[in-house]
Amino acid sequence: MSTANPGSLDLKPIVRENTRLLERWRGIFRSFSAFERRGIYLLVLINSVSIFGYGTFGLHPEWVAVWSWVPRVFAVAYPLFAQLQILVAFAIFVAAVYRHTRWDWISLFVATFVLSLLSEWTGTTYGIPFGKYEYTHLLGPKILDKVPYLIPISWFFMGFASYGMVVRIQGRRFNSALFRVVFGSLLLLTWDLTLDPAMSFLTPFWLWENPGFFYGMPALNLVGWFVTGLVILGAFELLGGQEKVKRLPADFSFVFYMANLMLPLGMVVVAGLGWALVVTCLVLICYYGLFRYFDQRS
Repeated sequence: MSTANPGSLDLKPIVRENTRLLERWRGIFRSFSAFERRGIYLLVLINSVSIFGYGTFGLHPEWVAVWSWVPRVFAVAYPLFAQLQILVAFAIFVAAVYRHTRWDWISLFVATFVLSLLSEWTGTTYGIPFGKYEYTHLLGPKILDKVPYLIPISWFFMGFASYGMVVRIQGRRFNSALFRVVFGSLLLLTWDLTLDPAMSFLTPFWLWENPGFFYGMPALNLVGWFVTGLVILGAFELLGGQEKVKRLPADFSFVFYMANLMLPLGMVVVAGLGWALVVTCLVLICYYGLFRYFDQRS
């Protein structure tokens, strides 16, 4: 005879679901190479140190003067960790795509570099398509004294990751190039919803000539990011990007995207920029919902 209380909560389904999710997460990393796993861990470590440094000294600049050695270290670490984060992410990404596609990724890289550089140069020069802004010295050497070399590189690996996330959730019954390009561009734009507040409102990595409504970001920037994303991911489609993305481990794009999102997301959380966090989470929840929907249909 059962002694269970009829009104008590049955925790077994919850435990089973959590166990299944934990096993799935472990399975994701088993499909990565040792270099890819260690690279993701290193990226998370760099992001963690950067978030801690910003939350400690960025939000409390008066603490910098407490110890004599801190100003010297902070002056070097401030730009170094931002540049290092992009370089480490690029190295991890190139190693992963080379392992699975050899040199087939080069056409996507060249297309992204040229298109994003053109977009960034017209933005910094004429204010189209993002609005008028300028990069400070904090991201290193610039192309034509306008766009840091690291910027087109970051467009590439985050554009690829955003595109790969959409390819990942499409099942065998649904294969739409338009969906991949549009929703991938939305995911790329979502990254900027925390990146721009973190790097131009909280810190001066770039400066807007006419600050806008979203933590200093003008509305035109949202349009510019989405349109630039459409152009870049449209080029991915024309260059056979879907087939190349499918050669990577199924969840690599998602893990890589989240590892890079961690830095600006952590900074806006520490600084209390609630709307940037809310809007980003809403898009990611939408992505998860579509993932579950397509997963059940396939």
